[in-house]
Amino acid sequence: MLDYIAENRNVMLLFLAFALVVGFVTAVFIINQIKRELLEEVLVKLKLEDIDLKITEFDDQIVVKSRQTLNNYTDLKYLKDHDALDKVVAKSQERKQIRMILSSFLKGNVYEKVRYYSYVEEQLEYYLKRSNGYRVKLVYITPAGNNLGERVIHLTEKRINEIVAHPEYLMSKSEYNKLIKQQGKLELEATKGLYYNRINELIDFANQEKPLLIVKSKTKDVDELIQSLFDRTINSIQKVKSIESDEWKVLDNYISTIDSQVHQIIANDKKISEYYASEDFAKIKETCRLLTESQKEFNEYINEKAKAFESLFGTRVVRNETQIEDVNNYIRPYQKSITPFTAEVSSTVFGSAENNPIEYVIKYFYSNKSQYKNQIDKLRILLEELETLKEAKIIIDNYKADYNQYIQNVPTYVIENDENGFYSRLGLAVIDEAILNVEYRFTYTSNGGMAQRSFSIPMTEDNIVELIHQLENKLTKAQVAKEQRALMTTKLRNYIKQRDKFTCCQCGNSVNEEPNLLLEIDHIIPVSKGGLTIEDNLQTLCWKCNRSKGAKILLDDEL
Repeated sequence: MLDYIAENRNVMLLFLAFALVVGFVTAVFIINQIKRELLEEVLVKLKLEDIDLKITEFDDQIVVKSRQTLNNYTDLKYLKDHDALDKVVAKSQERKQIRMILSSFLKGNVYEKVRYYSYVEEQLEYYLKRSNGYRVKLVYITPAGNNLGERVIHLTEKRINEIVAHPEYLMSKSEYNKLIKQQGKLELEATKGLYYNRINELIDFANQEKPLLIVKSKTKDVDELIQSLFDRTINSIQKVKSIESDEWKVLDNYISTIDSQVHQIIANDKKISEYYASEDFAKIKETCRLLTESQKEFNEYINEKAKAFESLFGTRVVRNETQIEDVNNYIRPYQKSITPFTAEVSSTVFGSAENNPIEYVIKYFYSNKSQYKNQIDKLRILLEELETLKEAKIIIDNYKADYNQYIQNVPTYVIENDENGFYSRLGLAVIDEAILNVEYRFTYTSNGGMAQRSFSIPMTEDNIVELIHQLENKLTKAQVAKEQRALMTTKLRNYIKQRDKFTCCQCGNSVNEEPNLLLEIDHIIPVSKGGLTIEDNLQTLCWKCNRSKGAKILLDDEL
């Protein structure tokens, strides 16, 4: 009996031991399953459920045939032999993103207090460690198939970045020299682009601000600055051959100087505009009101004459004045005010025009012979009015002295930059110097814009007289007999005034009684009615009488 009990007891102990082992194994299995499920939950949350496919133990395996090759094999040899750089870089970048996700998660997350999180943390640390770079397994296998050694080459992210930054590591000497040359070219073009952008920014600024200028005379200053910018920089930028050239510093200084000057003009103009809108200027204008009223008729007359004079040759026009137009459209158009009488010609014509300016003015600006009569008449009027306006300008300058008796505390920057504008806003007539300087201009630009040249023929009295004479010489004999007559030159004007003792032949007023009296030379029988420019048909009139006579002639013509 005792033997039976003893035997059954052993069986029971064995059964109990078995049950304990099974229970332990089952418990371990369940715990491991919970750990795996927790890890899978985290990976799904991090969108890294396929991480085992992305982070393998080895990314590539290379079989070598000698111990020496196994020991001496390098990462550069692997990249060269298998042209694997792009693949390695792509894999490294992908794993870098994984590392960023894992590192961020491990710094702090909601799972830290969950049971078995230590397992998850351990696994993620493993993935984090394995996600750096790219691994290649080298295996030395003999021809007989025996594995005699292994080695792992680990291209870390840092090493991959180094190789990318130094492409010469994977190149032959000739390939490297070619790369350096190409990189130098690209760097040079990029530098040129930076300088072109600086010029374009200034062009955009000038195009935007120039139409808003209060001091219109400053428009020309801006135009000249931008023109000098074109002349001194565009071709120079194109010609620079090296990024190390000292020319870049010269260009930088010049562009900065022009930029500063253009911005200064705009800033000064805005300052002047603010002054004209101020109470101080309003007080000065009110103080000068009575003086302005007393000279109102004269001011109106001079303004009419200035407008009529300007209309003889049209007004200035605006066009795109880009000096360089290349295939890359580097330079944006600049809107420049120019004389309407500008001819763009070939190099040959340009040289000939320099030697025979009046002849080429006729060829390019007076090509219609049927219009010669009208054009000669306009030139005669231009010759006469030019002197009148010049004398009127002297009288206006004298009138300014009268205004100055009533003017106090005007900012210096206003008078220095906009004297004409200041007095014009007070009501005084102003004759812009620009309208007294009519000119014809010839320009030449080479193909591609690599060279630009220009010159102007100002319409001085001598040039106007010469132009009239050459036009008359081209008329027929019948036309010459009818049209050719003396011209109202400065010498003739002065002679008639002296003859008439600087006194108006109609009202008797003289410069002795009125020092600032504007005297004009009048055709007794108007040119429009056949009158000639000869002494017997000329008389001295003051501006008021001449204005009244002109109005009467217009009225008679209408009748």
